[in-house]
Amino acid sequence: MRRYWTNEERNYLRENVGQLKISTMADKLGRTEDSVLQMLKKLGLSNTKASTGLLTTYQLSQLLQVDAKTVRHWILNHGLKCTKKTTRNIKKWYLIDPDDFWDWAAENRERITFSKIKYQSIPPEPAWCRTERMKERKNGSKNNYKNWSTLEERLVIQLISSGESYAAVGERLDRSSVSVERKYKRLIENTYSIAQHS
Repeated sequence: MRRYWTNEERNYLRENVGQLKISTMADKLGRTEDSVLQMLKKLGLSNTKASTGLLTTYQLSQLLQVDAKTVRHWILNHGLKCTKKTTRNIKKWYLIDPDDFWDWAAENRERITFSKIKYQSIPPEPAWCRTERMKERKNGSKNNYKNWSTLEERLVIQLISSGESYAAVGERLDRSSVSVERKYKRLIENTYSIAQHS
């Protein structure tokens, strides 16, 4: 028997499109992914890369293999252009034009690991990206600049405290051992400082 969409379900889609995967929303609602996609289209919410050429922060983060919070940080603090969308409950989400991303990336190359971006996965890919990708692969270099997520910070404390080496933790988190060591010492210092002032 056909299940009709409730207002609550429609509102759930409005609130979470661009933030959650289609599969996650489908699971939560107990519906198929096709059903969710069709309803998004009916609601005029399927305005991501497929219909507009724009990327959500989540889509861009997946293509760059970084946390979605990193992309939002670039938008809020480092000048990555976007189009803001706001739902009826004042929840903001962002759409990024690939051309704007590449213009920004050209000026912020140190923030991105180009070897992780699949060729032409964010078209139109500029010629200089291929050069950066090849340079990184040749040198085996990793991106030194990557925002640390709360989960990564917890993992660093947990793993180092349990006896893991900085190099082993760095390998696990795709960071240099020096970066892990600095982050660990900063986290310990902050924890100690907070404890003294409380």
